[in-house]
Amino acid sequence: MLPDGMVRKEPPATTQRGGRQPKILSHDKVIVLLNNPNTWYVIATQEKWSSGVVQNIQHMKQQNISHLKDKGSFECRQRKNEKNGVDLYCRFVPIGE
Repeated sequence: MLPDGMVRKEPPATTQRGGRQPKILSHDKVIVLLNNPNTWYVIATQEKWSSGVVQNIQHMKQQNISHLKDKGSFECRQRKNEKNGVDLYCRFVPIGE
């Protein structure tokens, strides 16, 4: 017999991930980069230079890539495009290559 106000019930599955979600290097883009190592991809086009985002990716500070530190590293480059925006290029370089 359970006390009043107590019910046996499984908690519902969580549908939201906590914290800020990555916008530039999302999970889908990480999968593509990991499946095609040493290949450059444009992962974003922005209006201005973004040094903080590049630093976070290269230092593996984003939560969705921090567990890959012992597997390799991400290299990023920014180049002005023909529409006066900035393209952010990225590739995954496995350790030993």
